[in-house]
Amino acid sequence: MKFIEADVLFPHAEHAFGTKEGSHDNVEDTIRDYTEILGPIAHMRQVHGDRIVYAGEPRVYPEADAIVTDRPDLWLAVKTADCVPVLLSCPQAVAAVHCGWRGLQQDILAKTIEVLQNDLGVSSTDIHMMIGPCIRQHNYEVENEFKTHFPEKFFRPSEKEGFSRLDLAGVAKWQATEAGLIDLNIHDTRHCTFDKVDMFNSHRRNKEEGNQDYNVQLSLIKRRDS
Repeated sequence: MKFIEADVLFPHAEHAFGTKEGSHDNVEDTIRDYTEILGPIAHMRQVHGDRIVYAGEPRVYPEADAIVTDRPDLWLAVKTADCVPVLLSCPQAVAAVHCGWRGLQQDILAKTIEVLQNDLGVSSTDIHMMIGPCIRQHNYEVENEFKTHFPEKFFRPSEKEGFSRLDLAGVAKWQATEAGLIDLNIHDTRHCTFDKVDMFNSHRRNKEEGNQDYNVQLSLIKRRDS
């Protein structure tokens, strides 16, 4: 099992970005292996929506795309294979957010930050954010209709007529700053799941290769007990 390291560390949390090494066809088996290494994990049955849940124990939470906790003994996990995994850290709590285009269109990240503020007493200026491995703009080709969902500045022309290239990670960063996060507190691993064939699972890469099956990697965060 292999993890990658970010260039910076969270001041109030531990985090880990998994790779395809050690990921199983059944995600529950992957969770079980990670639990043996890291400790108890709470994760979600992700549905590309905007539901946010509080995790009080290590289990799978149904139909959610963001998970928060103030417990220092519990890892939170988000599962991705091109979507943007976002980890949030602050003194009082941590969160893990699944940011696909549908979730970002529904402001899942901003809503999670709002939950941290309103329910857990967090100041937006105390929140640190990390973007994990995801598909990057040069590989993420979408129909031009997507321009009705996000500002024009996040699109680049594509060689394919009727298509553009969308910067999902850029959208996540922008939505976070709009929600009050300080730019200096936003960090990005800059890994591309599509490009790094030997390191990451990629739904789009598999689809282009004619393979409808794909695995996921986990991005995890745990509040540091201070």
